[in-house]
Amino acid sequence: MFSARDEYHLINKELAALVRDLPDSPLGEILSYVLSAPGKRVRPLILILSAEALGTPPAQSISAALAIELVHAASLVHDDILDHGIERRGSPSALERFGPEASLLAGDWLISRSIDLISGYSQPVIRAFSRACMDMSEGELMDLSCAGSPEDYYQCITRKTASLFSASAKIGGLISGAGEEDVARLESYGLHLGLGYQVLDDLEEFLGLDQGKSSQKTSVTLPKIYAGRSSLGASSDSDSDTGFDVDSGSDTAKVVQMCIKVTDDHCNQAKSALQALNGDEEKKLQLREIVDEMTCRGLQRCRSQKSLC
Repeated sequence: MFSARDEYHLINKELAALVRDLPDSPLGEILSYVLSAPGKRVRPLILILSAEALGTPPAQSISAALAIELVHAASLVHDDILDHGIERRGSPSALERFGPEASLLAGDWLISRSIDLISGYSQPVIRAFSRACMDMSEGELMDLSCAGSPEDYYQCITRKTASLFSASAKIGGLISGAGEEDVARLESYGLHLGLGYQVLDDLEEFLGLDQGKSSQKTSVTLPKIYAGRSSLGASSDSDSDTGFDVDSGSDTAKVVQMCIKVTDDHCNQAKSALQALNGDEEKKLQLREIVDEMTCRGLQRCRSQKSLC
């Protein structure tokens, strides 16, 4: 659990209020099911803490934080439709419980409501939010047709996953009226956190570790790319994105080691961006804790699996 308990409880309180105001209809039932699912609320928490780090109280950023959480929820609903996802956060997905048509419309409603929530902010905030939404859509499409190179993979996850992490931190800075350098630092923090998180998530899936979700579609991921290069006897040319040598002798343990190193590198870059931020040290520490919380347990599980490979 994050140390930013007040912010976390505020997010859940406002989400609960939003759920209470949902229409008493079949659509409202689906939305309530989706929004009441347990979650860490990482993205809205990043937004609020980023704003707080630069002197802006949560009351001024909570609507933007809710917009981020709603569009994230919509992306999960739509992702399950595309991937034929049957489980999400340990429970049946909206797709599995309500079907594709109703789930699609519920996701559309969540996006529309998020636009309503973000519309009261400045144009730079709205542009950052809309850019992330467009990137996520493009990333989803790229995921459906990923050609299987590390370059394609990074382009995909930068848009599909890291864009919303990055936008969350950036919007917190923009709401606070931060200078360009500090906004860029927050954006870098979110970007690298998102990249590290996705690589680790894909590694856990590669190793068959329980993630509380399942689908009938498989994506091209970095561990699979490395494993495939190994099985094909790829040359030991260094990958430009990771700095790793993928040699023909790599086994599962080598793939795990490489992906752990990638995750660690992105997490360290996220922390370095925070270190350079001109902001409140307590809130910076809480943002740093999010990096550790999002990766430490998964890294430990993957390291333990590596020893068995």
